[in-house]
Amino acid sequence: MTNSSLPLIGITLDSSTIPFTDNHNICSYILDRNLKTSVLEAGGIPLGIFPVNQKNLSMILDKMDGLVLYKNKFSDSSKNHDPFEQNLLQYAWEKNIPILAIAGGACHMTFFLQGELYKNIQTELPESLPHIQINSPYQGSHCIQLQPKSCLYSLTKRTKWMVNSFHQSGIKSAGKGIPSALAEDNTIEAIEDPSRVFFVGVQWHPEFAVDYTDRKLFSALIAKARTYAQNRS
Repeated sequence: MTNSSLPLIGITLDSSTIPFTDNHNICSYILDRNLKTSVLEAGGIPLGIFPVNQKNLSMILDKMDGLVLYKNKFSDSSKNHDPFEQNLLQYAWEKNIPILAIAGGACHMTFFLQGELYKNIQTELPESLPHIQINSPYQGSHCIQLQPKSCLYSLTKRTKWMVNSFHQSGIKSAGKGIPSALAEDNTIEAIEDPSRVFFVGVQWHPEFAVDYTDRKLFSALIAKARTYAQNRS
């Protein structure tokens, strides 16, 4: 990678099923516009990655300088615990590729780090905050408290900021990782693995930039990706 090159950032594509006829649906893969814009504005080139087998995934990831693991929703079923997302996380972890996991992606990261999940926060923790807001995703619904020695805290030196919230599932424990941010009800809002250069998962949607610190997440990812690319070449 030359100094003038921009790092390639692979973004997992979310799926959407659209009814076509009475007995046939069309499955589409979607690259979220806000994610694309966030990566571009931070100085990276976004490239969509749809589910493929492990061999082809490795070939694709060999070309990437950084990754965004994005899932709008996470459902607690066995198919979410294997092949694609877990293979992607395993490869990123082994190669130390910078990765930011968002929303359901943070749940996949939690499972990879052998943590535990709440299937439904509101049911299992009835005294918790509402974690599915009704207002715009460009508006925050609750604050998060940053943990002092976390990667997230090091980005801004701020102890708290406002985030949006659209998740039914939640992180119960971080496993081999560490909790790096907590909501006001003490539920885990972000995790990371400090043994990796940038292995961070957040429950909220920073691509909507509720707070300027959300943009710092993408700037940090791109900075680490640029260093990764230079070291690799």
